[in-house]
Amino acid sequence: MEREKTITWRSYFVTLIIFAINAIAYIICTQTGELLYDIGSMNAEKVIVERQYYRLVTCMFLHADIDHIVSNMIFLIGLGQMLESALGHIRFLAVYLLSGFAAGAVSLLYSVLTGDIYDAVGASGAIFGLIGALLILVIIHHGRYRNVSIGRIAFAIVYMVYAGARAERVDNAAHVGGLMCGVMVMAVMNAIRHLCNKNMGGYGR
Repeated sequence: MEREKTITWRSYFVTLIIFAINAIAYIICTQTGELLYDIGSMNAEKVIVERQYYRLVTCMFLHADIDHIVSNMIFLIGLGQMLESALGHIRFLAVYLLSGFAAGAVSLLYSVLTGDIYDAVGASGAIFGLIGALLILVIIHHGRYRNVSIGRIAFAIVYMVYAGARAERVDNAAHVGGLMCGVMVMAVMNAIRHLCNKNMGGYGR
């Protein structure tokens, strides 16, 4: 049954792997001081001037403190259980990583345009990408997917972006970048799926 599939860890093991990587990275950070932050955080100057492009990826697996990682991992597990079983492991991972990368890129662009050079870490850009993907999934299912309605997720997105804009030390540019990427990637995936079904004469939803 579908319900049994959604509650088994095998249906969202990629989510659990991402969770484990974040948790291990945070534990290492607590033991090594600023080492991982110094070499892995998102910093526009180090990316552009020193060509440390890998920071666009590593920054999404680092967190500033315990509250930061706990809040992000709660969202990751909740969204991962729902989305990974719906999208499949590979597509879910693609949405997550591309959204996290896009979040870093938009953060970099914002930093360059404003001249505000800062160090940024966190998985929230990638998580906003999952929220964007969920928005498209809800739209595809005519305004409701499981217990998520279009009104509920739209309110959540507006509130989270607003709260991020009002809060201090929050990289809202990364949030918006991740959200937009998640929406676009999910929309493209859905278009490709429908095109393939059409070409194959299928009737898949």
